[in-house]
Amino acid sequence: MTKLNRFSAHELAQLIRAGDVKPSEVMAAHLDRISQRESAIGAFQYLDADHAMELAHAADTLPVGGPLHGVPFVIKDIIDTEAMPTGWGSDLYSDRQPNKNATCVQAFLNAGAIPIGKTVTTEFAYFRPGKTANPANPDHTPGGSSSGSAAAVADFMTPLGFGSQTAASLIRPAAYCGVCGFKPTTGSYNLSGVMGLSGSLDTLGVLARDPRDLALADAVLRGTELTPPPAYDDALPRIGLMRGPHWADGSVEMRDTCTRALAAIAATRAETGEITHPPLFARLTHAQIIVMGYEAARLRTAEYNVGLLGISQQFHDLLSDGLLVSEDEYHTALETRDHALTMLDQVFRDVDALLVPSAPGPAPVGLDATGDPLFSRMWNLLQVPSIALPFGTDRCGLPLGIQLIGPHGADKRLLDIAQWVHGILKVSC
Repeated sequence: MTKLNRFSAHELAQLIRAGDVKPSEVMAAHLDRISQRESAIGAFQYLDADHAMELAHAADTLPVGGPLHGVPFVIKDIIDTEAMPTGWGSDLYSDRQPNKNATCVQAFLNAGAIPIGKTVTTEFAYFRPGKTANPANPDHTPGGSSSGSAAAVADFMTPLGFGSQTAASLIRPAAYCGVCGFKPTTGSYNLSGVMGLSGSLDTLGVLARDPRDLALADAVLRGTELTPPPAYDDALPRIGLMRGPHWADGSVEMRDTCTRALAAIAATRAETGEITHPPLFARLTHAQIIVMGYEAARLRTAEYNVGLLGISQQFHDLLSDGLLVSEDEYHTALETRDHALTMLDQVFRDVDALLVPSAPGPAPVGLDATGDPLFSRMWNLLQVPSIALPFGTDRCGLPLGIQLIGPHGADKRLLDIAQWVHGILKVSC
């Protein structure tokens, strides 16, 4: 049998349910991988292997109940856990111990999943990176701010990881590490117990190596039954490539990846084409920066008041700049978002999903930054669901990928389409 840490979450759940493997065997395989690779990757902020094994052995003795029974997962260190500290990637809160699990963590626990540990995040899920390296090449960034979760999933330390996104904090590390990432429609998941940065932008999400696991996690977090995607025998999804206002700012590899992905989809005889972005979309990236800065400065005033003795220069600059944003500028940015959403609704009359870049290119060299968030800012501002899918590598072996965008609220439809597209791209690699 393939090593158990190589299986997806839904495969592990099926094996456990069938009695073919025990949760303790699954956990042991993942902890063995962590012991081999953690010193090179640095995915974990907090890890208690003995406690994880205790939980797994306890799961061995319990009847299989929830859909994630015995399946390991990891938790970004901005998400509260009552059994583990949650430090928000900040020296100010390194000893912070919540007394209650975040709602998302409790949902996974109720479904039978077993936490391995807390994964590295950038400081306050913003800019200053932690210790995590990219599993494809440790000299390169894994992206951020969901750095540790993306790296742990990519390196087969876990099949599932919680991440979050305010600008590009989930889609970008998924792209850089070569895994799947799902950011739902903003507001879909309960954020109780998740550190806040920008109220209208913060979104919880999930990272996995298989888009079927994203759908499974989504069902658990919504408290719904998992339903299989349609067969697509007759009416194939309609996919449109939108290059977007920043297409020229991406690498040759990024542009080639997107056009090759569209060609692979078109070869199925699905309806495809290119869609020109409305001119207003060129203003969305700036609008996202305005909204994020304004909201962060007013939400994180306690940290700003501590000053540079407790926070990084980068985070201090974000809050300083945000305090300079006037209420009129903020509301103008929101009006720009709302106007663009109306235009996007018109676009989705002709397509079921948009294919867009997930990152400017492969992961940049160096661990002192997490890469440019340019290709997710505007989609996060628009609060629509998005999914990162891997698609091949560059000549140096670094992952490449695409991003799928769906209409506001059409999360299940986008998850279904992502599973279909992922199958096509796997064959085309």
